[in-house]
Amino acid sequence: MKHIVSLSGGSASAVTAERVMDKYGKNVVTLWFADTLWEDQDLYRFLEDLEARWEKEIVRYVDGRTPLEVAEDKKLIPNSLAAPCSHELKQKTFLKYIKNQPKPLTVHLGLSWDEEHRMGKPKEIYESVDGVTVDYPLTWKPLPSMAYTNTIAEWGIKPPRLYEMGFPHNNCGGRCVRQGMKEWIRLWKTMPKRFQEVSNWEQLQKEKGGPRATRSILKDRRGGETKAITLEQIKDREDKG
Repeated sequence: MKHIVSLSGGSASAVTAERVMDKYGKNVVTLWFADTLWEDQDLYRFLEDLEARWEKEIVRYVDGRTPLEVAEDKKLIPNSLAAPCSHELKQKTFLKYIKNQPKPLTVHLGLSWDEEHRMGKPKEIYESVDGVTVDYPLTWKPLPSMAYTNTIAEWGIKPPRLYEMGFPHNNCGGRCVRQGMKEWIRLWKTMPKRFQEVSNWEQLQKEKGGPRATRSILKDRRGGETKAITLEQIKDREDKG
């Protein structure tokens, strides 16, 4: 039996990989990472530190597009309900990769016990390949502490800096198009250049007209009414207090 762990660049998937190698041995485990080319620079340092700890190379895949370039290809402004970047840059490419791997093969994903509602779809996608099963090592007994960054620190590895800045995830450089308003405000306050780049892109897409004219990355649900709100409008609102 071969095993493959999909690494996100975050602490949960790192703990997942450690558990898999502890259980099965690292010689039968492949570590795979999909680079969106939109990552924080410290993510790459973290991956290198993991490779040094495990004495094992991480397979790195690059599609060549960023999440915003994927959205432009699809002629849409992405949001929490429509984010083709995950499918195009991660799921689709990972599926293609595992199809070409020796079978039987177990795919290990870093979802925790409290994310059971998210586990069905990946199983459906990857187990459609003959000889592939999906497992979630963070649900193995005994359950690990969910303070995954503390576990990383105990290894003697500095956790990714986005966690120290308050971000809940270490993907897409703090600008995941699925994240909520709180995290976009955090991005504006901590890395305003990144925020402004996405805000400018959003405005350019709206100016192209069609369905994009009325779409936005975020929604404003204040007052019981849901309506589109741009990143620039959020920044203006925060500036005014």
